Amino acid sequence: MEPSLSPIKSFRGHTHYLNRLAFSKQKNELKIISTCADRTVRIWDVETGNQVGDPFGGHTSSTSGLAVSMDGRRIVSGANDGKIIIWDADTREIVRCLSHHTDWVGCIRFSPDEKRLASASWDGTLKIWDVGTGELVFDIDDHQGRISTVAYSPNGTRFASGSYDQTVRIWNAATGKQQTQPLIHDKPASSIVWSPDSRRLISACKDGQIYFWSAPTGAQLGSPLRAHSDMIISLAISPNGELIASASVDSTARLWSTTTRKPFGRVLQHAKRVSAIAFSPDGQLVATGGRENTIFLWDISQESTIMTNAVSPSFVSPASHISSYIDQPSANFHSLPASSAPALDELLDATEFATELVGSRDAAASHSPSLSPQGHSDHEIPTPVHTPPPVELSDSIQVPPETINSRDAAASPSPSLPPQSSFHPRIATASASTPVLASPPKSFWKRFTMFNRSAASVDSKRWKFPRIGSIMQRKHRNAGPDDPQHHRVDMSLLLGVCSRSWVVLLRKFNVAEDSKPM
Repeated sequence: MEPSLSPIKSFRGHTHYLNRLAFSKQKNELKIISTCADRTVRIWDVETGNQVGDPFGGHTSSTSGLAVSMDGRRIVSGANDGKIIIWDADTREIVRCLSHHTDWVGCIRFSPDEKRLASASWDGTLKIWDVGTGELVFDIDDHQGRISTVAYSPNGTRFASGSYDQTVRIWNAATGKQQTQPLIHDKPASSIVWSPDSRRLISACKDGQIYFWSAPTGAQLGSPLRAHSDMIISLAISPNGELIASASVDSTARLWSTTTRKPFGRVLQHAKRVSAIAFSPDGQLVATGGRENTIFLWDISQESTIMTNAVSPSFVSPASHISSYIDQPSANFHSLPASSAPALDELLDATEFATELVGSRDAAASHSPSLSPQGHSDHEIPTPVHTPPPVELSDSIQVPPETINSRDAAASPSPSLPPQSSFHPRIATASASTPVLASPPKSFWKRFTMFNRSAASVDSKRWKFPRIGSIMQRKHRNAGPDDPQHHRVDMSLLLGVCSRSWVVLLRKFNVAEDSKPM
């Protein structure tokens, strides 16, 4: 049994399961706002644990999607019938109703400037609204399934959406156009959060895994983190970006370090599935809720990564897998234009999540940068780290580092990741507008392996011709690849060698015939 943290407070009053939670600071008082299947929206006082005022009762179906303005004066809720209501938090009056969706609205987010609102619905559409006028700005239906989540980047230039079509897509906030190729998941994407610097996107999946992505390029950063044994319903990220919190159907909520991808602190154990999770503005408290119809408040200020060994090894992603993945060059890497070569800071930034050296098993020894803002530009090229020199063994046999990583991975007890040989970097396919240099053209003769063999292999038992490869290679080099007569030399060599080969064969045939007994 895993050690679990005890909640410091519980909030009771809802009569059905919780769907979403959010913290809000109103008049220097910390509040929690909740949506629930009992069709209400409620506000709770964190200090007293009591409900503040009457429930918001304008919905006629289960409420789910939730967004709260920074000053706490506006609350937006979405319902199972597709209806979105913007509320005045103080008067509890309806400011505006948005009713273009035709199915469950599971996620709502304000833009950083709070001038726009994004809503994701099971009707397969993603809509962007003007908060002031209620007009529809963008109506996006590119996903091929239900859309379960949406989130704006902190800098406001992008927003991302996750869908049951097993993709996450990144969009330009100004134009509504897709910016990268879809980010492919193994199962439907259920929740997404952005790093504070807007350069990283973290997504949760229905199979219990958490993915890490480069937002500018759409490249996957390392292998997925096996976080839960069942579906993840909701993700949250701490204000400083150092922790992510996940809520799952497996009746637990867990905290993870974004620097090491290790569990942080003790598990937040529940009796039933957990569907809602949120960080307080100072990052010291976490609120959770789910099928128990109760909101639980947890103090994580005293938790630390010291408790990582309290979590089952099956939930820990081996560092050797991550570092080995980073060491593998992408199949598309050499097709990038030479002018797109990354700077050193981008090279380091692309490997941010490879936090442990090969062979290291101590998370505390990691010195990888965290998710805090780094001030880089948004033009990032996913670049593999150059592998270190091969390890010299005592018998002078050199073993590449990848082989060592593979052995470590094979010995790992974690069942959460596939074998090392199955890892391939996930790089978004280049768009039609992306210039790609073709591979250098091969010489005509180099396309035929038999003419590029060494003299020893040409003279082997299989090839009895007198040093054909050596003759052709020598004459071919004398002509030179830039010689305008290059291909003429190639053809003359081909005719000459073929003629010579036939002569040798005929001679051997005649000798063999003459030697037969009569």
